[in-house]
Amino acid sequence: MQIKNIIFDWSGVLSNDLAPVYEASMLVFKKLGKETISLEKYRQEFTLPYMIFWNKYFPKLTKEEQDKMYLEAIHLVPEPTLYPGVKEELERLGALGINMIVISSHPESKLMKEASSYGIKSYFQEINAGIHDKVEAILDILERNHFNLEKTLYVGDMVHDIDAGKSVGVGTVAIGWGYQTREKLMKSNPDYFISDISDLKKYSG
Repeated sequence: MQIKNIIFDWSGVLSNDLAPVYEASMLVFKKLGKETISLEKYRQEFTLPYMIFWNKYFPKLTKEEQDKMYLEAIHLVPEPTLYPGVKEELERLGALGINMIVISSHPESKLMKEASSYGIKSYFQEINAGIHDKVEAILDILERNHFNLEKTLYVGDMVHDIDAGKSVGVGTVAIGWGYQTREKLMKSNPDYFISDISDLKKYSG
């Protein structure tokens, strides 16, 4: 497959933000009077679309309420870091002329700040934040950019990412250093599995 376009998830793929996202989530738990859960349990249970997770613990919580409290909380926790080798791989892909786009459920204000501080914002044609369900977002990206399905990859770290990519017909790449384990990811039957970002060299020239 000759790849021309890559759509990246952000959290758990490019940004190593599991710890701060977990901490922000537990601040919301506390604010709502709920006992916190362990990082291990959070990693096992967190899913996308994210309101499935939140409504498991808070059935009456609306998306608007959750978004507001989470946005406040995420700005109170330590800053995440870029995974090793990400900038170098984005530079390599850019030199090959590959179009790169980000879609993420991460709040826009936070994601843009992180992309700028990491020094990688300029590598992307688009950065789409605040996405709840990624199927429609991927379809919109493909249509407005006239991307060929057979020449497009979507890289994600969660089952929902792989399911979303497969449902629209792009190639799917599961990466194992993010929010969900390899065992869980492989149950979604991704087209490719990579341990870290440098493994993209095998599929992108």
